[in-house]
Amino acid sequence: MMLDLILDNARIRTIDDSKPAARTLGVWNGRIVGFDADVRSLNARRRINLDGAAVLPGFNDVHCHTAWYGLTLASVDCTALPGGLPEVYAKLEAASAAVPAGEWVSATGYGHRDYGGAYPDLAVLDRITGGRPLFLRQQSGHSAIVNTAAMRLAGILEPGFTDPAGGRVVRDAAGNPTGLVEETAQELVQDLIRPYSLETLVHALDLATAQYAREGITSFGECGIFAGWIGHSPIELHAYQLARERGLLRARAQLMPMATGLHGISAHEADDYGIGLDTGMRTGFGDEWLSLGPVKIFMDGALSGETAALRENYAGRDTAGYLQDDAEALRRLTLDAYRSGWSVAVHAIGDLAVDHAVATIVEAIDTYGPRAHPNRIEHAAVVHDEHLPTLAEYGIAVTPQAAFARDIGDGMNRSLGPERRRLLYRARSFADAGVMMPGSSDRPCADGAVLRGIQAYVDRATGTGDVMGAAEECLSPEQAVAAYTRTAAEASGHSSFKGTLTGGKVADLVVLADDPVTADPARIRDIDVLATMAGGEFTHWAL
Repeated sequence: MMLDLILDNARIRTIDDSKPAARTLGVWNGRIVGFDADVRSLNARRRINLDGAAVLPGFNDVHCHTAWYGLTLASVDCTALPGGLPEVYAKLEAASAAVPAGEWVSATGYGHRDYGGAYPDLAVLDRITGGRPLFLRQQSGHSAIVNTAAMRLAGILEPGFTDPAGGRVVRDAAGNPTGLVEETAQELVQDLIRPYSLETLVHALDLATAQYAREGITSFGECGIFAGWIGHSPIELHAYQLARERGLLRARAQLMPMATGLHGISAHEADDYGIGLDTGMRTGFGDEWLSLGPVKIFMDGALSGETAALRENYAGRDTAGYLQDDAEALRRLTLDAYRSGWSVAVHAIGDLAVDHAVATIVEAIDTYGPRAHPNRIEHAAVVHDEHLPTLAEYGIAVTPQAAFARDIGDGMNRSLGPERRRLLYRARSFADAGVMMPGSSDRPCADGAVLRGIQAYVDRATGTGDVMGAAEECLSPEQAVAAYTRTAAEASGHSSFKGTLTGGKVADLVVLADDPVTADPARIRDIDVLATMAGGEFTHWAL
């Protein structure tokens, strides 16, 4: 038998308990065919001596925003600029000068905590943009900063304007808009910019997944497409198909449609179909490279902007955040999507939102039965002990992002206060309770480099040297690696063909200069990614 490739002299960590380690791995037709003595003596078209490098399953970030991230790579980046607000203004002014009059100035990455809690001054924004409309997205994605020209075009300045359900136009003490628009209020402005063209989106996917390959990522979950403030085009799936056909999609993608884009389907009355997408596509449609995942439902907002819905007020504040809609309306949407054949991925960050999400998902499963693809709670940032047994019993996955620790962990600790911070973005508690917890980043809301994410699960270190939440929630390096590999595949419903290095599974792997499980835990993020392979083909090579 002539194999396509043999990797030899490697430290292979399979994440498969039936054969945890190996030195040699064989690949044929895009799949792993065996290890060590089973393949070492076989012929291969290519044989690579890895000289002791570590080989692990390819990394899987189950909750990120890939098209959005790709767009940011071609946008004005205002992330934590060292020159403070003056540098933000300077970058926006330079970008405005390069944009023809009347066209949009687009920027991203602004985080008010990076600028002493301050937001740009609306009068300054109006002056430096010269009448051009501005859309500056907050790093969390749950709010944006716009100028007067943008608000005028969006109708926000019209007499009698009222905030949309699930959103808010922030106003000063005199009742005047400040330029900050939260949650669904962003759509009033975004809808003047969208939809993005297919070519724009394909280019964004090209840029984004090229970076993924450099970081060892071979799979990802695109958490919210085609509708709502997180979507980019009603034909966003088409852009993914084009990127794949052109060889520009360098990692396997599970796409999660926004529930707000589902609609009634005129199917046969005997089917009692409910809501969905035209043609009846639902969770699981697709193949090993491109498929539909659970439907995404927003229950609340973000902790960083204190819009996530808590049981009690934020520390030192007179607000507890808010749900994205009436609780009964969100329950009905979740149940309608579930009974129509979709698994659900409910964005729930605050403990009040988590309460509603757990109760509704349990009701859906009890009423309509289990699904082949796990249901999920996205972020699950403030989860009380009472929910842990239920999450484990019902197989509900959670996706807390340890990657938030460095950049916004200190701020979230303050927002919750000393008594509640132990509940913040838990990890070890989920693992100990048997709750499925895959690795994820929420990129571009946080640094999406998986090795940094693994280290963040291990040390939870904030920018000031504190820990995000509680130190007791730290994972071992082995648990953190498993989260981004085996558990990520399980939570995606794809463990039958990926997530471990196992004979018969796809040849998705990453070659590292050191093994993150045994390396110095303080240096995991510094390990070099030497090569990445997806489906037996190298997508990145730095050997």
